Amino acid sequence: MRLPYGTWPSTISPESLATGQVSLDEVRVDGRATYWLAGRPAEGGRTALVRHDGTQQDEVLASPWDVRSRVHEYGGGAYAVLDGTVVFSHAGDDRVHRLDAGAGQPLPITPPGPWRYGGLVLHGDHVFAVREDHSREPEPANELVRLDLRGDNVEGGLVLATGTDFLSRPALSPDGRSVAWVAWRHPNMPWDSTALLRAELGEQGAGEAAVVAGGDDVSVAQPTFGADGALWFLSDQSGFWTVHRDTGAGPVALHETRADHAAPQWTLGMVDLAVLDADRALVRWWDGVGAVLGLLDARTGAVEPLQVEGVAFDQLQAVKGELALRRGLADRLPEVVRGPVGGLPRVLATAGSLAIDPADASPAQAWSWTDTAGLTVHGLLHRPRAAGTQGLQGELPPLVVMVHGGPTARAEASFSTATQFWTTRGFAVLLVNYSGSTGYGRAYRERLLGRWGLLDIDDCVTGATSLAAAGEVDATRLAIRGGSAGGYAVLRAMTTSRTFSAGTSLFGVADLAALATDTHKFESRYLDRLVAPWPEGEAVYRERSPIHHVGDLHGELLLLQGADDMVVPLSQARVMAEAMRAAGREVELTVYPGEGHGFRRAESIVDALTREVAVYRRVLRLGDG
Repeated sequence: MRLPYGTWPSTISPESLATGQVSLDEVRVDGRATYWLAGRPAEGGRTALVRHDGTQQDEVLASPWDVRSRVHEYGGGAYAVLDGTVVFSHAGDDRVHRLDAGAGQPLPITPPGPWRYGGLVLHGDHVFAVREDHSREPEPANELVRLDLRGDNVEGGLVLATGTDFLSRPALSPDGRSVAWVAWRHPNMPWDSTALLRAELGEQGAGEAAVVAGGDDVSVAQPTFGADGALWFLSDQSGFWTVHRDTGAGPVALHETRADHAAPQWTLGMVDLAVLDADRALVRWWDGVGAVLGLLDARTGAVEPLQVEGVAFDQLQAVKGELALRRGLADRLPEVVRGPVGGLPRVLATAGSLAIDPADASPAQAWSWTDTAGLTVHGLLHRPRAAGTQGLQGELPPLVVMVHGGPTARAEASFSTATQFWTTRGFAVLLVNYSGSTGYGRAYRERLLGRWGLLDIDDCVTGATSLAAAGEVDATRLAIRGGSAGGYAVLRAMTTSRTFSAGTSLFGVADLAALATDTHKFESRYLDRLVAPWPEGEAVYRERSPIHHVGDLHGELLLLQGADDMVVPLSQARVMAEAMRAAGREVELTVYPGEGHGFRRAESIVDALTREVAVYRRVLRLGDG
């Protein structure tokens, strides 16, 4: 049948997005058992710890336990497991708890206090972690600490490393005598300039730290020890994140692949490298539309792709000739899988029960264009698709431009109901990997330095107009949506161009100056490199802040915001709405109590999507022919 684009009936409802799926994260292995975290909107956004013992799946921690860390606000590394013993950070009290194998209830091993813990590593009788101390002024202190697994840890842990602004999840040598970690200082982010440090451990703490790798304009990440004691890590010394190793004679690059093998370290739980044996490692890199999983041979530098289905891979784990990971697929929800290296992995979990007809799935296709600066920009195009439904004769589909919340993030080619929600309704969707995005090397990522709010906006606008010029979409029915930095792009695009008729900003930045002075520690100096040093560059901040250009705003704007957001505070959305009303402009602002930076609760997700659909159908005149 033929129906107007944007009005097609879809099996993917707002309710099914909220209750028909979960998020999967932090895959870990412990012998035959595989563990992962499952984020559940239907349970108020609770994060459950789940285990598959090789035969069946069970929930390790029942409600109300919420396995989540708030270190750096983005968290990560919220649990660790060894020989059946689990340690984890509970979001309800920010304390570290221990659950012994066969025990009924967890026991706290850290006292109440001003501390948050993340990047947990369990080794022997100790837990190693990044501790964030919120009693310090003028900002929290981040330190590497060691906790006694069966002690009271009255002081919040023994400090092993301090004096830098930030630290990564630590790595322990097999004999427990050495610890390695990554550290960095303001104004750098972990993808700018970092140092890989290593120190020897004793009963009284850590010895003097030695720098292994890194430095100015070099990002090192994810140290991990092999069984033979060699230290493996990822570094972008070559311009791309590739694998390096130090066997005792100094670090050596193991291959020369011109592709990123790591993602920006926004959280403490990311795993993009898994050592299999003395000379082989499981790796992932981006190539074209999607990602490739492969084996790196350190002796030859060769990287052999593995024939494992998927277009996105992360949370790489390896144990005794087996791999486990999270994978994204082109036509169905993400999965946790485990199996022999080089063989067919077994699916242990899928991110929900939402049934999608394969004929309804719209796969990602590469779409590149040239922006007004003459630079090539990359993106992913999803065309409208629903089995048995076509658009009206002679009509072109409306377009939703989706802007990821990086700025260093990356839109993946894997199946996402957040994308298919729109394509099954008859929308085209363009996922923009604008200048600054990951997966194209350091030079592409650093295009955005000093030009945030300029180049990324131009990339979004020219991406939309390139599709219209190619006859793919209706130039009069263009919408743009994004969260966080993507929300800022929405506000900037709608106040600097007349391309989009509607836009949705989810917890987006309206006032750069306010963000520079009112945000959390992790990103408190981020804008120094993206925009200009503060306060010297105050005029630049003002010029690029949507709040000062509401009179130029074109189209209808929807603002969606979490009341408890500590990354982009509620005040950002409120001042934008107030400025628009003062200028005589209509604006819809909806604030969700209990939500932070990203919506976790089912009722919030349903309400937000319902409002967004209503705005687009009205403003884009969908169904009017």
